Amino acid sequence: MTRQGYGKATLAAVAGAALTMASLGLHASAGSAAAQTSTEGSLPAPPLPLPSVSVSPSPVEPPPVTLPPVKPPTVKPPTSPSAVPPTAGATSPPKTPPPSSGPPQAGAPVGDGGPVVSPGSAAAIIGADPGADLYPQPPVDPAVTPQARQVAALAEVQRRIQYLHNVLARTRKDLTRVQGEPDAVLHLLTALTTGAAPATGPESAPALAAADSVDTVDTPTGRAAALSAAITSGQAELTRQQQEETRLRQEIDRRVRLATAAESAGDPAAYRGGRLGRPLAGRLTSRFGNRFDPYYHVWQLHAGIDIAAPTGTPILAAAGGRVTRAGWYGGYGNYTCIDHGRADGQRLSTCYGHQSRLLVSPGQRVRAGQVIGLVGSTGASTGPHLHFEVRLGGRPVDPSRWI
Repeated sequence: MTRQGYGKATLAAVAGAALTMASLGLHASAGSAAAQTSTEGSLPAPPLPLPSVSVSPSPVEPPPVTLPPVKPPTVKPPTSPSAVPPTAGATSPPKTPPPSSGPPQAGAPVGDGGPVVSPGSAAAIIGADPGADLYPQPPVDPAVTPQARQVAALAEVQRRIQYLHNVLARTRKDLTRVQGEPDAVLHLLTALTTGAAPATGPESAPALAAADSVDTVDTPTGRAAALSAAITSGQAELTRQQQEETRLRQEIDRRVRLATAAESAGDPAAYRGGRLGRPLAGRLTSRFGNRFDPYYHVWQLHAGIDIAAPTGTPILAAAGGRVTRAGWYGGYGNYTCIDHGRADGQRLSTCYGHQSRLLVSPGQRVRAGQVIGLVGSTGASTGPHLHFEVRLGGRPVDPSRWI
């Protein structure tokens, strides 16, 4: 090797050694800095954004709820035409029978001319049988003709409607009570499904069906879910029954309008077809059909219409006929019924309740427009008025279609 080549090799070796030493120094410096950092504490990491998670409870169908079959109460026919038979032209109204020594037995027939059911006993009777009658029911004829069967079907549907109304009213009260109980799951599910705090009214029932997703049967959450489902099912059935009632009433009304004559059975004063006379002038205050009874505060079938009038206003016979009942009749108070012969193939009668004074007797013949009694507020009444009924075969139909 020449002197010049040896010099270049020596310089290259020295340069490589210098680079190696510099690299070792840098690594040592980095290690020293890392050691110093670990002794002083780690630096805080910047916060990381959390992912936005949207949680939606899966839709849960409420459990199927089957309402118990409707069993209308068995009504015992009266054994006598009236409990307090007055005489024609009586000078004073009959006394109100004394109240019974105890509340009526739940589910037992009510009335038959007996005392008025007390408002305090009504809740227990309806609690045992939501379809029970708190007013006595006159006997009915066998439904042997197509017309009679249709009126009987209407009576059955109306009893089912009363039953459902009372069951739903009780279930809504139970739901409101359960919603007031402390239960974190119930409040959370209600908030998730409605976007608000749990409501306290029955209108919040459908949202609570989501509680079925939790196995909490014997908790407020589970009870609220079951009650909510029962309300939904019951309301749907009530709507169906009301539609059927409307259909039957329209058909009966159409047929009645076509009935222009009646079988008078040889009585020249009997009903001859067409409109009945108005029993008195006054304001209509309550219509025919199911209603929340203002005296008993439960749902009952209102078997007639109410016409407001001052106490003592004369009541007129809607048509000629024979008096079949005149006396005290439970919640109807002083009650008169008149048989007018037959219409639409069925026995036609009109009845008049809550009278202050009776002016006819059973078996008496009356003519259309004759004064038969005076307006009052006897029986299960909240004020002076006439309760007026029209019955076919003993079953009530809407009087407003007849007068």
